[in-house]
Amino acid sequence: MSRRNHNSRNRKDTRDQKADEWGIRMLIVAVLLAMVGMGVSFYLRTNALEIDKKTFCPKSGVTSITALLIDATDNLSIQQKQAFLTSFQSLRDSIPLHGRLDLYFIHSTQSSLLKPVVSLCNPGHGDEIGPLTGNPRHVEQIWQEGFGQPLEREISQLLEASPEKESPIMESIQSVVLTSLSEPSLRDKPKKLIIVSDLMQHTPNLSLYRRAPATDTFIQNKSFERMKSDLRDIDISVWMLMRDNALNRSKLAELWQRIFAEQGAQTAYFCVLVESNGCQNDR
Repeated sequence: MSRRNHNSRNRKDTRDQKADEWGIRMLIVAVLLAMVGMGVSFYLRTNALEIDKKTFCPKSGVTSITALLIDATDNLSIQQKQAFLTSFQSLRDSIPLHGRLDLYFIHSTQSSLLKPVVSLCNPGHGDEIGPLTGNPRHVEQIWQEGFGQPLEREISQLLEASPEKESPIMESIQSVVLTSLSEPSLRDKPKKLIIVSDLMQHTPNLSLYRRAPATDTFIQNKSFERMKSDLRDIDISVWMLMRDNALNRSKLAELWQRIFAEQGAQTAYFCVLVESNGCQNDR
């Protein structure tokens, strides 16, 4: 009787072991299929498109556009630089596959419209492709050398630029909208404009340094009419830089919220660049 029980237990253990092995095999197959699926999806999204070798942008059109406009007309403190770099890295890493990032700095537009210092599309990360359908290390190398590192180099140079006498913020916004955000191919694509600035407009015709105007007075200024842009369907974000000689932060945000609204923007997100913590929500 004991021998029959022992044999019965052995057969049960064998069946359990085979069931476990079968479960492990099925799990491995599922993982492999998932990896293949990721690779095929990445392959179809990239190799099925004709890609510009310099910008990594699909010649058929980008998936989104983000314009980053930086105010380097005054020097940034070490803390502001670090806070900006923290926020910039998060922004850079959030650009979707084949989305474009255009980098500008605020400058005079009297002689010509601004041109992006760099304009690149996200070519895709290595972790978006499986080893069975491609080379993740090579894809990641392309992202680092062709997208991530060039952007950081340009940012570092911008942050070391010499201060300027004027701060034509509105003129620069108008130029970026005309240059990057009004392309016909972008009509139905997500569009973002991110402004890194103290918001202290300063030109001979329109300056916030001379006095703090009432909002209606500012809006009704003839110079404002000439500098207006079409901000409809554009997501606006402002990363505020705090200066010792700037106006009250809340008043500045309220004034610019109205300025954006007068140009068709639905709303604008404001945050403040604080030390090494990146941009902290302000509204």
